Amino acid sequence: MKSKTLLSKLLAAGISVFVALSCVAMAACGNDNADSGNGNEQTDNGGDITGGDENNGTTGGDQNDDTTGGNENDDTTGGNEDDNPGEGDENQGQTPDEGDEGEDTKPAEDTSAPLPAGNKIYLVGDSTVCSFNDDYYMPRYGYGTQIADFFNVTSDQIVNLAISGRSSLSFLSESNYNTLKNSIGEGDYLIIGFGHNDEKDDDATRYTNPQKSYTDETTADGPSFQYTLYENYIKLAEDKGATPILCTPIVRYAADSNYTGNVVHNTDKGDYSQAIRTLGAETNTTVIDLTTITKELYLEDNAAAKNFHACTTYEGEKPNETASGLDSTHLNKYGAKMVAYQFAQAILESDSSLKTYARTNSAAPDDPSVAVNQSYVRPDYKAPALSTLTPIATLGSGENRSVWYKTAMGNLGGNKAGNFSATYDSAKNTFTVSNSATNGKIEETDAGAHSDGFGAAFMRVSKNDNFTITATATISGGTAGNRQTAFGIMLRDDMYIDTNMPSLATNYITAGMLLDGTAIFSRENKILTKGEKTAQPAEGDVYELSLERNGQNITVSVKKQGGTAITKTYYDFDLVAVDNDYMYICLITNRGLSVEYSNVNYTYTGEYGGA
Repeated sequence: MKSKTLLSKLLAAGISVFVALSCVAMAACGNDNADSGNGNEQTDNGGDITGGDENNGTTGGDQNDDTTGGNENDDTTGGNEDDNPGEGDENQGQTPDEGDEGEDTKPAEDTSAPLPAGNKIYLVGDSTVCSFNDDYYMPRYGYGTQIADFFNVTSDQIVNLAISGRSSLSFLSESNYNTLKNSIGEGDYLIIGFGHNDEKDDDATRYTNPQKSYTDETTADGPSFQYTLYENYIKLAEDKGATPILCTPIVRYAADSNYTGNVVHNTDKGDYSQAIRTLGAETNTTVIDLTTITKELYLEDNAAAKNFHACTTYEGEKPNETASGLDSTHLNKYGAKMVAYQFAQAILESDSSLKTYARTNSAAPDDPSVAVNQSYVRPDYKAPALSTLTPIATLGSGENRSVWYKTAMGNLGGNKAGNFSATYDSAKNTFTVSNSATNGKIEETDAGAHSDGFGAAFMRVSKNDNFTITATATISGGTAGNRQTAFGIMLRDDMYIDTNMPSLATNYITAGMLLDGTAIFSRENKILTKGEKTAQPAEGDVYELSLERNGQNITVSVKKQGGTAITKTYYDFDLVAVDNDYMYICLITNRGLSVEYSNVNYTYTGEYGGA
């Protein structure tokens, strides 16, 4: 298909793709965050977007292709909640790109047919397709959330089942796959958008082999990517009387314009985009080659193409701010609209029967400001200068070396940091974290109060580090607490030193316990999510705790001595929304509790290369 030269036209017209926007102008854009289709690939945030300056972004990867925030992406069904067609969306009824001056610019007539009322367009895929619920300056949007703009459908005819962090293999264990199997039927369409996470050869639950054929059922060296797609998606659709459409994965943004290798999904294990093209040819399935389409689009003006991507925050002051914290994998709303538009144009040039329902008068999106989250408030945050703090312990050596500090932070009931202590006994190799009063809380009320307060021994890790941290936690005193009392290994976004912050409610995951018996808890976008309910902890109880970060996956485990381990995996959980460079491992407690953390072991397992 012909790739639109939108970016070139904008720049030629003197329009800076990332101009400073006035508050009045931006107010018209609104914040259309869709609910998460399950969400953290761990997002790679780095690099600033500055108008058209070349190569200011980073080539970091996706995070979290896929995390669950406080509200996990699992079980998210249905389509995009915003941008319903026919309700004033900016793309409805727009004309194609204008021609030469003087030509008649009368809007072209849309000759598409409406999708029959009883039929739907289903989408499955990863974070590049699904919806999110970010509180970023330019939030993440999968292209599946914008498909309705470019097809003659009602909003309820788009069913976006994609989930962040999933591969064609791991998606099979999700309830959304069961929804697909039980819902898709005669005359429906299935858009299939996997690839980013199938590349994770260090994760057997997601990895598929791109070099095997679609008839290869073997699992040695990983199950076949083609076989997984064909047996579980293409055949499912066809057997139900629906029409499958394969999409190759969109490119990752490359600041150096080098669109080769992993950036275009041609890995040392094989070429995933080519595997999809081959599968389509051999099974007579329509393929929309989004890898090639997005590569060509980006190369038209690679510096400006940064404006298609999510950004966590901004630098400078409004109205002259510039976006920063670039996510090289995930699209923002503007980018999602562009990819959805390009998908529709490719469908119109294909032999798929879906072309009947693609709007014929759609225009390419041309307003980057739609990506800006108008309700975003930039955190007043600076990472602590660890050089000014006194370590309480240094453990391990080389890559496994960890330096530990102490703090009390959050909702402490006033300036009560002095009631918390965190010490290390080198003879016993034991940290003791305690509160001498009843200060701090893990709060979530029906009235909408959200806050956290605790004392901790903590260490800092890079956002790109993979690692495992384990510890044995023994309750040594003070179990008269309640559901707001907690202990465990917490991995969190931001860190503050001995600071009373009544409204602190930023993102974290905890391998630990609330004293009401809840094992494992997390907070994302202020929402506290609790895990499985077990017996309430008591003085003398011993727990084995583990937290493992492997790219977009964070797996936590809690096992009471003599009991059964409780384990949970988070995908694409957002731990870089405030501190764009670091994460913090904490051994926490609060509300009169005293906990000894022994056998603390931090193991570095490599660098996260992005989703």
